[in-house]
Amino acid sequence: MKTLNELPAPLPAPGEPQRRRLYSSSIGLACMDAAALIVSWFLVVSLFGRVWGGEFFLLLPMLIIGQLVLGYLLSLYRNRYQLGSDHELRNQGMVAAILFTGTSLAGIVAEYREDIPWLLLALLFAQALMVFGRQLIRVLRQLRLIPVSGEPVVIVGAGDLGASLVTQMMADPLSPYRPVAIVDDDPRKLRQLIHGVPVRGSTSSIAEVVAASDAAGVIVGISDAPAQVFASLVQRLDSEQIWVRAVPSPLDMLSSDVGISDIRDLDVTDLIGRPAAEPESEQISRLVEGRTVLVTGAGGSIGSELCRIISRHNPSRLIMLDRDESELHALCMSLEGRALMDSPDLVLADIRDFQALDRAFAELKPDIVVHAAALKHLPMLESYPAEGWKTNVHGSLNVLRAAQKHGVGRFVNISTDKAANPSSELGRSKFVAERFTAHFAAATGLPYVSVRFGNVLGSRGSVLISFADQIRRGGPLTVTHPDVTRFFMTIPEACLLVLRAAALGSSGQTQVLDMGEPVRIVDLAKRLMAVTGRTCPIIYTGLRVGEKLNEELFSPEELDRTSTNGVSWTVDVPPLDPDSVPEPAASLEDIRSCYLITVDAAETPSATATATATAGPADGPGVDASASTVTDSGELPVIDVDHGTQALGLSAQGRA
Repeated sequence: MKTLNELPAPLPAPGEPQRRRLYSSSIGLACMDAAALIVSWFLVVSLFGRVWGGEFFLLLPMLIIGQLVLGYLLSLYRNRYQLGSDHELRNQGMVAAILFTGTSLAGIVAEYREDIPWLLLALLFAQALMVFGRQLIRVLRQLRLIPVSGEPVVIVGAGDLGASLVTQMMADPLSPYRPVAIVDDDPRKLRQLIHGVPVRGSTSSIAEVVAASDAAGVIVGISDAPAQVFASLVQRLDSEQIWVRAVPSPLDMLSSDVGISDIRDLDVTDLIGRPAAEPESEQISRLVEGRTVLVTGAGGSIGSELCRIISRHNPSRLIMLDRDESELHALCMSLEGRALMDSPDLVLADIRDFQALDRAFAELKPDIVVHAAALKHLPMLESYPAEGWKTNVHGSLNVLRAAQKHGVGRFVNISTDKAANPSSELGRSKFVAERFTAHFAAATGLPYVSVRFGNVLGSRGSVLISFADQIRRGGPLTVTHPDVTRFFMTIPEACLLVLRAAALGSSGQTQVLDMGEPVRIVDLAKRLMAVTGRTCPIIYTGLRVGEKLNEELFSPEELDRTSTNGVSWTVDVPPLDPDSVPEPAASLEDIRSCYLITVDAAETPSATATATATAGPADGPGVDASASTVTDSGELPVIDVDHGTQALGLSAQGRA
């Protein structure tokens, strides 16, 4: 066993070899400048036949000493500046000016007067040699550092950020990227060279520049580039061959320099081709601060994000209700960093169970309820319409009844754009929930509202997750139709806008979020392939039962809509008396008949009063049990009771 005295000597500091190299570099640079002065003097003598006298042995050493002393004082020999940089050139010019001035003043002495002009000429030659030597060394170093194995890329943006990227790529022999061209929309920068890389056009000619330079991808070097830039680039490029990536802005990097390692794939905001809306937090704070808020479906994609946002706005208490204990466990971990699962704010309950909801509401007494629990996968509900009826219709009704019974002051029902002119089991069940919400709003006189929005990128079961998994497996990517479009939002954007719309909505209204322009699913697939840099085939499977080619935000009768807050439209949905709908265990025929009547009643406002009276058994008056399915022409669908689960890989347990 070694004693302390036997321990080996400490290792040298990690920076010691580097310091030695720096010292050697400084001494070598000083020697190079001294040699430049000597060579220049001999050059003057050789070219002009000047024979020096004894004064040479005094003046030239003084000139060399002056160069070295002044150069050291101005950091030319202390590795302060990059070799050959403009900063070093500026200080070198200051040294030369001082030496020129001092040498000229030496001409006052009579015995030196004859040699001074030649010495000044030698000094001029020496300065030219110094500049040339430095630039030659810099070029040789850069040639040695140029990456040879990195992917050839085109940089979008010739500003400071783009130029910084090019510099770092060209200075790293192991860089994964090798810039071959730059594009910029500023016509003044066309044909400029930035660190040796040419500006070859604008973003409108990106496809031609990429093809001409044989680039493998495009990197956007624009600080805080809007999402439209990425959408435009992906649209112009062959997404099956060329990938597109971006860098964060310097502010995003806490004001530090952006490096090559910070280059990122496009995020979901870039994929939908528009910036995500950021509503003011004051309205959300006024809604939830100091109040007890209960969120149903708290473990789902939307529910969990709602909980995260609400928790940041100082509620008196946040109650998280879900039927899945594993999802509640994951939510606790994300909110608190621990999951002891012993908090009274966690409620394990199924919204189908009214008694469980009644007990929870009686004990916790929420002021606000955000109802996000639902079954949301359209194909599964087409196969199992009774499950959608029990959860989306009667589950929502249970939550509404519990809220009314226990004096909940504000109720927010999370709906879907598929409830507009519904053609599917999902849309019809959610539309009935909207009508229930309008009924309870009228009954209580309190702000009970529904919020309707489209697909959420990144949620479980979303097309983005499906595409990402298919790309990871090597394809193919499955798209239902070449022209199918959908409205998209990010999860945080949808939740923020839901809370803001809920804060502004009046009693009984349905708020329809502004989601921008619809996105073609095939374009989304191509953008995602461009992000990953992988190429996969796309196959078209055909629209499934109940699916629309283009989703709608409003039913045909919802023409009387307004928008006063800039983030949503307001539509009036006719209320529906819950006592007029069949029980949870109703037969599929009864469910079908109820859907037919509730949709008809909504489409014909004059029939609203009649609807609640005639809803009931499948063979009620005026109801044809053999009615056809809803199509884009507005006809109502026949529910295929025998439609099984073949070719369906989705879970019936999904939540909005």
